[in-house]
Amino acid sequence: MNILRSFLSKPLLKYLKISAVILVLACGTFKRVLDFPESGKDYRTYISAIETLLSGGNLYQQTIESYKNAGDIGGHGYAYFPGFLYLFTFLYALAPVTQIPYYILWKIPVLLCDLGVAIILFKHLYKKNYFAGLFALTAWIFNPYMAARSGYSLVDPIPVFFILLSLIYLEKDDVLTASFFTLSVIFKPIALIFLPLFLIKSKKWYQFVLACGIIFIIVSIPFILGLKEITTYLNGTLLVHSNRVLQGRPFLFYISYFYKIELFQIIPLSVYNKLATFFGWVLILAGYFLFKIKNKYTLASLSALNFLIFTPVLNRTYLTWFVPIFLLATFEISQKYKKQILYYLPNILYWIFCFWYLKQWEDGFHVWHP
Repeated sequence: MNILRSFLSKPLLKYLKISAVILVLACGTFKRVLDFPESGKDYRTYISAIETLLSGGNLYQQTIESYKNAGDIGGHGYAYFPGFLYLFTFLYALAPVTQIPYYILWKIPVLLCDLGVAIILFKHLYKKNYFAGLFALTAWIFNPYMAARSGYSLVDPIPVFFILLSLIYLEKDDVLTASFFTLSVIFKPIALIFLPLFLIKSKKWYQFVLACGIIFIIVSIPFILGLKEITTYLNGTLLVHSNRVLQGRPFLFYISYFYKIELFQIIPLSVYNKLATFFGWVLILAGYFLFKIKNKYTLASLSALNFLIFTPVLNRTYLTWFVPIFLLATFEISQKYKKQILYYLPNILYWIFCFWYLKQWEDGFHVWHP
């Protein structure tokens, strides 16, 4: 009888574990699909960029012009490398053929990458600890943004998906790492805050750099056919961001506003822009060489936290960018010290904090542009 019970319990437990994963993924997918009809303000920016590209206009020159009026946030043009441009132009052309609205089509690759992040996290962790994997899966699927907001017009899961893959393959395969890293950058350049980590952790740093350069040039060819075009391309994708004004709800502005601690009149905004990226590089190098931190996810977390603290542009979705990295970093730390609380507690606290902070958008302060 005991043998029979043992035999029955193992398949049942396996079934319950699989069912829990499927249930979380299904609920998360259902919630996102419900919001597919939403277009969002970025929809107009992408449409304008696509139409300019198809008409043969100078897309990035328009972007530079749009940023001259720094306070007109809603009027800014497309200011990223052409990853989204290629993807959404294809979907834009596909819309009349399929009779599916463009703003519905663009959410399909976003959803696939969103679910991809969740599956990668679970797959990476479940063999070591099933419940840690399920926790990571749930933490991403029901991340603070998805819990606090009702909408799915974001595109951020795509670069996050490639950042996660690049970090997982780092130290294993330089070409694959470079491919995923470059893909993440051509969608959104946020991965650049981790650049020193990839250089010091690659098996052969020059192989990583060469692979990144080749892929980047191939992707950029239509926009760099002349010296003037190269300058416009770099200005319209990277340099315009250095002149951005306060946007969203930056943490330091929140502190300055509510606690009357003046930060932004004393130190110019351009300093915060530079600190958000380059001080993160310093932290990675110091962590690796001075404090002998070898774990790649921990080093990436240092740069990620630095970005969140110093960036003068903090939109709602930014708070979810680094959730996968924090999950993997804290799991490795918990394994090293053999204390599971070091995995669960920091991530629960971060989730609660982000949920609370996102709720401040509903009736909280508003950034004022002089």
